[in-house]
Amino acid sequence: MYLSTGILYAFSLLLPKPEKGIWIKISGFLMIASSVIYSSALVSYTSYSSAEINNKVEKISEWVYLGSSMIPVSLIIHFIGELKRISLNNAGLQMRKGLRTVSQLAAIVSFIFMLIFGIRIYSDCYTPVDWAKRNFEKTKKMAQLFELRNFVNSKGEVLPYRILKPLDYDPTKKYPLVVSLPYGGQPGTDWIRQIEGSVAAELLSTDDNRKKYPAFIFIPHCPPGSGWGGIPYYPSIDSLVFDAISSLNTQFNIDSERRYVTGLSRGGYGAWNFICKRPDLFAAAIPVCGGGDTALASRAISVAVWAFHGKNDKNVPVSGSRDMINAMKNAGGHPRYTEFPDEGHNIWYKTSITPGLWDWLFSQRAND
Repeated sequence: MYLSTGILYAFSLLLPKPEKGIWIKISGFLMIASSVIYSSALVSYTSYSSAEINNKVEKISEWVYLGSSMIPVSLIIHFIGELKRISLNNAGLQMRKGLRTVSQLAAIVSFIFMLIFGIRIYSDCYTPVDWAKRNFEKTKKMAQLFELRNFVNSKGEVLPYRILKPLDYDPTKKYPLVVSLPYGGQPGTDWIRQIEGSVAAELLSTDDNRKKYPAFIFIPHCPPGSGWGGIPYYPSIDSLVFDAISSLNTQFNIDSERRYVTGLSRGGYGAWNFICKRPDLFAAAIPVCGGGDTALASRAISVAVWAFHGKNDKNVPVSGSRDMINAMKNAGGHPRYTEFPDEGHNIWYKTSITPGLWDWLFSQRAND
């Protein structure tokens, strides 16, 4: 609605009327051009799931915003020209000079304001886009470490996934398996961006951590419109993932007593759901900013849990983690729980540097 009104107004500025100067028409042309470019960018952004395309669209949009902030300059130039043509008698000469001085000062102040405001918009908007682009390039490099595979179950259902072998993998030795569930927000068809949402995999796939914590890292890919379970009325592919995890035992020397699951946000819900549905598969879990069905919490008391949440989380209420922790404790479990009092939803960085977290995870064994 806003764009349509703006375009109609811009066309009205282009109507051929004698009293309209060239600067009014330039303003109308700039308004139409910016509206059309922005509308096209919006359609492209909502139509494509490719991260590279969306990053380019976002960058174009910010340049359009910056250019649009200069439109009032042409209007000011027009009004200054109109002021010069005002016919006043000699008695009003001093008034005319005063008005001209005021208008010139107003034009200078307006131009400075628009320049500062435009630069600020550009800085605020371009920085996240630039960061996303650099982060995507980093993710693409990380993706090259992983092997892309497909698992097909007995029903013919297909689960694409990525797996990373331990550094200097020795098939005669047993290794733990870390299941890293991507959070929501990545396009279901963009398999590289889904790795970006697998925050634990991103951390544990660095050279230093691969040396310190040799393990298989497993990233299942979630199709559009589905999840890892634990969210009411939302389709889940949890059973398909469970079958894929079990199939890995026939391909690699995985320590069945040291399988771990972790995830953030939607992945946090999935981590809770996985250990409640299949506690026999996992020795430990790190659910971050998640929640689950408290009625199933008693099934997971044999699984070691260290959950994390931000007290001020607006995306996933902190009660999701609190309720699951309390339900496990009431059932006889001994889960750990860390709540950051001044944080919201984006707590992965603080979670990842929690002292002793990763040593704790890799020391867990089933039935201990």
